Amino acid sequence: MFFHRSVRSLHLFRPSLAAYAVVILAGLPIGRAESGPPPRPAPFSAALSAAEFSGAGLGKLTEAELQELNRLVRAHESGELARAREAARLAEAEAERVVREAKATAERLAAAAAAGAAATPTPAPARKESLLERIRLKPGTQIDYDTLESELVGEFAGWREGTVFTLTNGQRWRVIQGEYEAPRDATRRRVWIKPGLLGTFFIEFEGIKGRAKVTLVGSAPGKSPR
Repeated sequence: MFFHRSVRSLHLFRPSLAAYAVVILAGLPIGRAESGPPPRPAPFSAALSAAEFSGAGLGKLTEAELQELNRLVRAHESGELARAREAARLAEAEAERVVREAKATAERLAAAAAAGAAATPTPAPARKESLLERIRLKPGTQIDYDTLESELVGEFAGWREGTVFTLTNGQRWRVIQGEYEAPRDATRRRVWIKPGLLGTFFIEFEGIKGRAKVTLVGSAPGKSPR
């Protein structure tokens, strides 16, 4: 009777043992998995059939061109191409911003410089001394011109209205009134410029009794009047 009970208990316990065996076996590793990155997918061109490859005209590409096509497709699928384009767009926008700011800064500086120049009074131009004033002046309540002594350059042949005499000090005097005839003479003569009334001047020559009314017309080329 005890034996029959043991056999019966064994039959009742058998499903439980089977369940435990399944649980234990499920927890045990069947084999050691290999570590490492997942295999790289095949290139785009390799995934095409021969008909698709030929129909797309890929057979006309060189090996380098085909590799570049595969790289672009892979970058597009991974989002790398879109990220690169976005980075390029942002860099271009930043460059445009820098240029705009530099231009605005330059305009502000130019405007400030113009405003400063407008606010600064322009100094009056220095008064240029006239050639007449280069004849020695005497101080006093009125301006008096001293007699100027120099020498004549070139021949002497008298004078008439319009005759121009050049002196060794560089001054040139034109006759505006008077006439005197004389033979040509290359002897260097002393000359005096004497002041008259109301700012007039007269020229006198050594050895000549007459005189002519003259006006200063400038200086000889390459010389500064003294």
